[in-house]
Amino acid sequence: MASDDEQIRPEGAAVPNDEDEDLTPAGELEPPALSRRKLFAGAGIAAAVVAGGGLAAWLTTRRTPGSGPVDRALKIGFGGGVCEAPLYAALHQGIFAKHGLKVEVIKTGADEIKDAVGAGKLDAAPGIFFSWLKPIEQGIDAKLAAGLHEGCLRLAVPPTSPIKTVAELRGKTIGVGAIGDSSMSFFSLDLLDAGLNPSEDVQWRVFPGDQLGDALARGEIQAIAGSDPVALVPQLRGQARELTSNQQGANRELFCCATAINGRLLREDPDIARSLVTAWAEGSRWVGSNVAETAGIEVDNKYVAADRSLVETTLKTYGFNPSAIKFKPEIEPGIEKFAKTGYLDKKTDPRALSNKVFADLGLTW
Repeated sequence: MASDDEQIRPEGAAVPNDEDEDLTPAGELEPPALSRRKLFAGAGIAAAVVAGGGLAAWLTTRRTPGSGPVDRALKIGFGGGVCEAPLYAALHQGIFAKHGLKVEVIKTGADEIKDAVGAGKLDAAPGIFFSWLKPIEQGIDAKLAAGLHEGCLRLAVPPTSPIKTVAELRGKTIGVGAIGDSSMSFFSLDLLDAGLNPSEDVQWRVFPGDQLGDALARGEIQAIAGSDPVALVPQLRGQARELTSNQQGANRELFCCATAINGRLLREDPDIARSLVTAWAEGSRWVGSNVAETAGIEVDNKYVAADRSLVETTLKTYGFNPSAIKFKPEIEPGIEKFAKTGYLDKKTDPRALSNKVFADLGLTW
């Protein structure tokens, strides 16, 4: 249970920082976290950015661009979501290896993953593009290269709650896994459409993902926002009902999860970056045709804390049609709308930020 001093308020109070620790490969119990940082702080909720450090390992393995298969394992972060299936599939089906890549997947907290990619501690990670806009605007060394799939974020309230619309969340507290995470970023757009200021008219409170349902049941929060299975499991347990998702309404996304790539990798080895994104997209297409087998990969390898039937059912609700050329046109309009939430600088130029965000690798799919 989170203490009172962990409540996140619009004026910028936030969860305390933890000590820095090393990233840990997937599969180990209780992986240590990187430092917990605020993504947003201050009146408009500004970003905390770490753009340097953590590159020692990279510097010892620098190679000439285009000199053949990468001679080290690319480190890709994941948070444990059902929607990260394309990554798991590309790894376990040998798709990365087919493209000449060695890949290591590393469990990383939602409040840490962007700094880790920007600093080079991770080479890449999947993520909702709205949640990457502020960090990239503030200077983290990362770009987004392609969309992977649609559907995975849900906003839920107690089953007996009188709340029927997003507008009725005014004055309420919404539980999230991390400040500035994918669900907070996306549903801020729905709050905006409902006439609410997401940094003033609601409060955001952080809980570990597996505790959000219990916090909702205890009445400590009035809604939860999360990626699958965080906001889906409480519904199946009778602790919540879905209010909305990123598969409906004015903000419905053609692509929710995208590939985020470290800037140094993009600059020094664009061929490897291109192969990485291409293989990742191939993993997404494989998932779309092999949902049941994908569910087994996620559960058997303990990537996702949910039973196989739930994972399979959830995956069937997504659309796996990855694209780089269809993803790019979504970015600038998305920035224009997201800027109205107050999370971006008031002087943000949507076109300039769009160019800063998108990594054009010459992909034609």
